[in-house]
Amino acid sequence: MGLFTMFRALCLGMLSFTEGANEAHKRSLRTFQSSSAITTVSELDLDSYLGYWYQVYGAPTNVIFQGYGKCITAEYGALDNGYVSVLNSQLNAQYELEQISGYAYYKNTSEPGQLTVHLDGTPVDSPYWVVKLGEVKDGQYQYSIITTPSGVSLWVLTRDIDVFYRDYDEEVTQYLEENKYKYVQIEQEDTCVYDSQKELQANYKSECQVATYLKNAGFPQTSVPTMVCISKYESSFNCDATNKNTDGSTDYGLTQINSYYWCSGDATSKYNECHMSCSSLFDCQTNANCAYIVWKQQGYNAWYGYKSHKTECDNYKISC
Repeated sequence: MGLFTMFRALCLGMLSFTEGANEAHKRSLRTFQSSSAITTVSELDLDSYLGYWYQVYGAPTNVIFQGYGKCITAEYGALDNGYVSVLNSQLNAQYELEQISGYAYYKNTSEPGQLTVHLDGTPVDSPYWVVKLGEVKDGQYQYSIITTPSGVSLWVLTRDIDVFYRDYDEEVTQYLEENKYKYVQIEQEDTCVYDSQKELQANYKSECQVATYLKNAGFPQTSVPTMVCISKYESSFNCDATNKNTDGSTDYGLTQINSYYWCSGDATSKYNECHMSCSSLFDCQTNANCAYIVWKQQGYNAWYGYKSHKTECDNYKISC
């Protein structure tokens, strides 16, 4: 969902206004005034909305909150509490991966097109209003147009970039122009680096996704917030994180499980207390399962992230 720019971290990036104007052949800038009365969609099937999206258009004002960005993507998933997990990704001007996670929810379920988004580290939640949806193919909406009550911010998302420009671009841009939205094109694909699933390379999760893994692993509800805090300081919620220690051992994954004591297959592995390979710890749920074993044996003090941030982690709050 490279779409929640109101918070700076949401879509993490957008091509700048001047960049778009200077490269008209790649990012044509259209100057239209947004309409005053915003009408959101009357129906939205969340199951058809979940999954991976690419941003193809956005408002030129998004750059104020997101800075320069290209290859902007969004990934939405279902959470146990009925909320929607959010992971926004982009490449910045130095081609470094930037991500921000959070969750979306309804304040008023009678307005299916009007969601609210919380992004981790941002002080306020913001509106996420869906004003137009594409057709459903293979169980997924093919595009989505999102704005805010003012109509100033704008995100246009699609499932497949080539298919969008071939089949849907004309109807989308016609809608934007008729409703007087200002928009620029987002750079995608030419210089974007995706993995085999066509996703930007990374494995970051939101607070709520991490909480779900921990609950599924067996952590009691009262321990989950503290373990989420520990995960934040150990890996920044990156399930692919590794750290090489001075003794030669390696810490793996979401909760940085140490190779010497807890897993097998590493050159330093000895005890394998979790009875699993170190490489399997890049799987978020497998890592959380091992963390539960660590916690039962050693408590929170097994993690330096807890020792260094004990007061914060003992009082950590999550909204999942």
